[in-house]
Parts: sequence; C-alpha cells; structure tokens
Amino acid sequence: VSTESTIEGAQFVNAKPVYFPNIDPRFDNDNRGGVAYRTAVIHDLDGSVGGMGDAYILIHDGENDSIATDEEACEIQPSWNASVCKGDIGRLFFRAGTVPSATPAPGALRGGFGFGYVRPSAPPAGAVRTAPPAPQEPIVLVRNGKEFPITGNQSTVRAGIEIQVLTNRDEVALSVSEMNKDSWLIFELPDFSNAASGIEQDSMEALRHASETSWFRGESAVWVKLVVPEDPLLPIRPSNIQASVTLNR
Repeated sequence: VSTESTIEGAQFVNAKPVYFPNIDPRFDNDNRGGVAYRTAVIHDLDGSVGGMGDAYILIHDGENDSIATDEEACEIQPSWNASVCKGDIGRLFFRAGTVPSATPAPGALRGGFGFGYVRPSAPPAGAVRTAPPAPQEPIVLVRNGKEFPITGNQSTVRAGIEIQVLTNRDEVALSVSEMNKDSWLIFELPDFSNAASGIEQDSMEALRHASETSWFRGESAVWVKLVVPEDPLLPIRPSNIQASVTLNR
C-alpha cells in the first residue's frame, strides 16, 4: 500500500466519527501479517480530512504507532487512533534490492479480490516440498526513547529523523522508497562494523553533512545516512527502491 494514497475535497454529511479501528484477528489481511494496515497512510492534500493541508494521516493506536510521528511535526488525535504529520513520509524496508511486486505474471492468480499476495501455483505431482525458511531475528526501532517493533520487515518513516536499529541479525539491509529527492534518514546500528556500499566518512559531523548515502564507524556502532538521489518514479509504488545499503557485524 502506497504512502501516496491521496484524498482532497472530502465532505462529511451526517457522518459518524471516524477512526482507525483496532485489529481484529478474525478479519486480518496481508497473509496474516497485517502490514498494510499497521503502516496505513493517507496523504491529505488539502486538509479536508485531517485539518492540515499537504499532511499525512498515519495510524497511531498505541500498538502500531509509526516512528514518523512526534509532537514537533504532528498533531496526535487519540480519538482517531491517528496522527496528522507534516513532512516527507515514505517507506523503510529491512531487505535489500527490489521489493517483489504484487503484480502477478501472465496467467498467475492473485488472492483477495485482486489485492495482496500472488497466489502460488501448486507444485507438480511427486515434487519434494521445501521446508519454509526459519523466521528472522526481530528488529526494533528506537527514537526519542520509544521502541517501535517492526512487522513484515517494513515501516513508515519521515525524512530528516535519526533512528536506532536494534537486532540480533548478522546482516541488516536498509532501503527506502516513496520519498522526495534529497530526503535523508540517519540510522545507528550498535555492534555493527561496516557497510557494503556508500561513502565512508571520518566523523559524525562529516556524515551529517553528506549529500549522498554514507556511513561512519564509531567505537561501538555504525551510523548510516541514507540519501534519496531522485524523486520517485511514477506511478509511486513501494516496490521502487530509491536508496539502500547493507550492514554487517
């Protein structure tokens, strides 16, 4: 689901109060991951929904809060289970390369009324079924002292913020999409030692001033600045990765 799902000119006639409802496992989606809903975003172009023009309405229900939200850039609306935020909102992935598209190949079947995952085809008769991969170690993001557990290897983010990444994984890939040209994010990864790409900087000051994706190795952590080099391709899709880097312990 894109962060650029837009709305403008909305009118509410005899409407009841609206809000993001709590997740009910009887009606969940996304192959039981619920990622689309947990990272829900609406781009309110004129403020006709959230009262703030050119702002983003994000889910903020206490369980699925976005790390993009803070009191400086956002108005938090507890009765909506939402926050309304200014700034450049995009999507952060914890995997390298192109995110697989949800568009099925010719002849393939798609599940869920044309949305969601592509339904896999059955293996041929007699084929040996492979065991599913072991689950990856979890990732938790930390900002302003608050922890944000990650679901489905992705999160919404806002440009210009700094994030700590906590995990026991030996390798972590950071990728961003749906962000404007020159937008940036800074990540701290404790106990990591190097990055596979980007320009190595010799100080945090140099890293903060870098205009392209760079990294700096401190005493006990690696710091990475992801910089978006170009505006997103149209139509805007989460699968069009704009900047990425892989880090190792």
